[in-house]
Amino acid sequence: MIISLLILATFVYAGVMVFMPNSFKRTLLIAVSFIVIAGSLSALVLNDNYHWGMRQVSTTRTETLRPLQSKQRALGIKHLGTGTERVILYRTTASAKVQKTTTAATTTKLATGSTAHVKTTTTRWVYRNQTTKVLFNLGKTNHQFASRHYTFVLPIKWHSMTIKTTK
Repeated sequence: MIISLLILATFVYAGVMVFMPNSFKRTLLIAVSFIVIAGSLSALVLNDNYHWGMRQVSTTRTETLRPLQSKQRALGIKHLGTGTERVILYRTTASAKVQKTTTAATTTKLATGSTAHVKTTTTRWVYRNQTTKVLFNLGKTNHQFASRHYTFVLPIKWHSMTIKTTK
């Protein structure tokens, strides 16, 4: 919607500049259309760079962990690159497949507790209200991913194992 408003104001500005004779009405239309153009461009830049008109919404999900391998109660930790980033491999009771954490906008934490579970907190950008959704719907999608935080809680008997990558 804001892009349509920007295009319309640009056509009004150009049409008034070219076709209207000098008068107070021409000056007023030029000023109004210029303010609409500048405001629309500013709003688009603010929305794109700083998520203007959006807010963060977090959802938390807790799942019980199963051992990664049948004989060992463990999580697999795979270090990437120089070792500053890592991916954690784990298995939950809801899924038989091995799952892994991602590295993009993700933090992981290992803690000790009585039961083995993983708490996943996902944060997404959503529009503040219906007006901002109508204005910026073409620019950013609703429910855009912002960050994810994993907290793995393991009993003392469980171990985490490092998985070496082969070149």
